[in-house]
Amino acid sequence: MANPLQIILRKIWSKYAEDVGQSLIHLGALGWFLSSAAQLGMIITNKDIDKKEKQFLIPQETADGAINVVLYYTICQAIKKYADSLLERGKILTEKSFECIEKFKTTPNSASDFIKGLSEFYRQHRIIDKKKHVGNLSDFYNGSIDLLSKSPMDRNRIIKNNPMLMSVFGRVIDEKSKVKTAKGILNRALKDYNLYKNGVGVIAAVGASILACNLITPIARNITANMFQKSVQKKQKTTQAGKNNIYYYPAQVSPTFNVFKI
Repeated sequence: MANPLQIILRKIWSKYAEDVGQSLIHLGALGWFLSSAAQLGMIITNKDIDKKEKQFLIPQETADGAINVVLYYTICQAIKKYADSLLERGKILTEKSFECIEKFKTTPNSASDFIKGLSEFYRQHRIIDKKKHVGNLSDFYNGSIDLLSKSPMDRNRIIKNNPMLMSVFGRVIDEKSKVKTAKGILNRALKDYNLYKNGVGVIAAVGASILACNLITPIARNITANMFQKSVQKKQKTTQAGKNNIYYYPAQVSPTFNVFKI
């Protein structure tokens, strides 16, 4: 029987092995959540803190925790997603990716247009499952490899019935050795690209976390803290004003004094 811990670790590895940057973002958000929860729990359970102070500290700490987690996650995720999109659209290419694309590209279009056109074709014709869509360059690699991995009959039928695919793969489909060579080029380029994308994702996640933790989040927390402080001060002034208007002799005057006339 498999060890439950090994099963969990295997699932975590399969999810984050090729996207370490995403794991850093998720772990960072989890760390902020646990830190805020611990701080809030300390305030609630601490008997040395006055109840009036808790009325101010508990909502403030809750708001701080929400700001920490939400801002950290959204900022890091947005920056990493933008960095990934630059790679997937072919705006930034490694040397191996550029050389691989140039081997197959037979049109005067730019590398990014070639990648986009072929990846969209793969998705529309379900060579790549739309649910497994990652991005243009990943879909180009995976779709091309899956296409060349089909049986000769299916592969030739799909390629020869489409002029765009024929211009890309027509030189290799009639010889088994050329198909194998083309698949090897694509697999090596995909492996190199995944490593590069993983590294860029880590750099983007770390940079975004520095920006979120040291600049944006502290400013948002200070603004929120000032709002809570002003709200408490306003309540205190209202309470004090009510106390100042109390009648010091609220009891009814005795009827005995009615006989006195001026």
